[in-house]
Amino acid sequence: MENFDENWLPHLNNRPPGISAYRTDIYAMASEGWRRGLTLKFIKAPGYNISPALKYSLSDGEKEHIFSVARGDAVTPDAIRICEEKPLTYYYLKKNNVPIPEGESFNDTVDNHEIVEYGKKLRFPLVVKPTDGKSGEGVITNIKTVEELENAVKHVREELNYNNLIIERFIVGVDYRVYVIDGYVAGAYKRITANVIGDGKSSISELIKIKNIKRKNNPFIKNRSIKINQDLKDFLKSNNYSLTSIPDEGERVYVRAHGTYFKERDPVDVTDDMSDHLKQIAVDAVDAIPGLPHCNVDMLINEEEGTGYINEINSRPQISNHLFPMEGKARDIPKAIIDYYFPETVDNEKRNKYYFDLPFIYETLWSGNAKEVTVPDVNRGKIISKRFLLKGVDRTRLFDRNVRKHAILLKLNGYIKTLESGNTSIVVSGTPKRVRQFRDILNNQLKKRFKIQSITEKFSSKNLRVGFHIIQSKTDKTGEVENLKTELKKYKTQMNKINKEKKKLEDELESIKNSRSQKITKPLRKFRSKFKK
Repeated sequence: MENFDENWLPHLNNRPPGISAYRTDIYAMASEGWRRGLTLKFIKAPGYNISPALKYSLSDGEKEHIFSVARGDAVTPDAIRICEEKPLTYYYLKKNNVPIPEGESFNDTVDNHEIVEYGKKLRFPLVVKPTDGKSGEGVITNIKTVEELENAVKHVREELNYNNLIIERFIVGVDYRVYVIDGYVAGAYKRITANVIGDGKSSISELIKIKNIKRKNNPFIKNRSIKINQDLKDFLKSNNYSLTSIPDEGERVYVRAHGTYFKERDPVDVTDDMSDHLKQIAVDAVDAIPGLPHCNVDMLINEEEGTGYINEINSRPQISNHLFPMEGKARDIPKAIIDYYFPETVDNEKRNKYYFDLPFIYETLWSGNAKEVTVPDVNRGKIISKRFLLKGVDRTRLFDRNVRKHAILLKLNGYIKTLESGNTSIVVSGTPKRVRQFRDILNNQLKKRFKIQSITEKFSSKNLRVGFHIIQSKTDKTGEVENLKTELKKYKTQMNKINKEKKKLEDELESIKNSRSQKITKPLRKFRSKFKK
């Protein structure tokens, strides 16, 4: 598990390993509803092998809502289409007097020369971007000359293969992403250019290494390290720095030019700092799109002047930067969304101690072993967790299966594993009555049957994966050997069946040969019999 930042949401600290990028969003959303007692089911959309293709539903038994990442089914198909087509988005925003950058969209019927001529009239600096680009791909900012504009248009169209593009005025400002739901701002963060903060003794090169360690601890941007290349060195030099420079303590040094290397930017929470005026612009933008109750709004904000423009509206955004900002306070966007869809569960007690194995669910669905997976419901009512330490027990496959059988029958979550000391640890969680029943079975039945020397118990505060799991230690090969024995037994059984089938086929073949031989030699045998007479 990563080093968990104290400003992040504590209940997301017990995520299972192997979750990053969009899977972080999916897990945060799905677990928010599931921990409230809603039934959670995962479904793989046919024909796709990317994270957003994994849809999931939450149900309270009377109503069910289906989600794709953080987008729920209250977002209409028309709203999705409007958000995906930027010219259409701008049409609705402009129609409702929501501020947008001045510009124009062009389809593949317009040649490059005509686009450049429009840009010259619009005045520099400019931005060129695809009408259907995502995650900043193909966006070229701060274009200052005709030559740069010509190269940008050619690059986006001919090298990136985006024939339809937008050209607009470059707004000097900071990139904000604002989450709006049901008419209010639930969270906002800005994305600032890659940077390091001095400590008065480390070089910029060393500070980049420190920063990358921090980024690797962030579930969403863990694979987006700041890379030292010639562009970075040249930018530092242009600002009178080098990799060996030692910034003062608290001094922020930008290592990239503004508007470049989007994936290396830092998400910084600004929810409390954002003015009501700017928040209202974001709310107005969402209200301008029919059938859109919640989404992320990309804004370009001039922080000195307090002005803002809408850059884009994303109906299915990533929300992890709200949950795991590099600076500032995390905002619980999943809670706001589940509150909206299931308001009756707002006051439900949350089972934050439990988590489910999302990577295993992915593997199950992608392998084709199942079309959908329903996650076991979490226990309701008062819950306790106990740890039982067993000494002197021989952990055989039979023992493990007996422990697991009783835990499952009592609807307990937990696990059994062997400790480095050689003792066996069993952790169970459930209602007090069922935990007591399990303890009695352990002390009265299993202790005698499997010759356990001693059993001690104490309360446990561990986070638990839902279900009951048998964990094999790295040094414990008992289960592995028994599994191999079982597989060998199955193999021998299969070989016996194959040999029997082979013998049967050989007998049938011999019978057929004999039958054919009889038919072929029948005339000859008749002739011989007459001759003998």
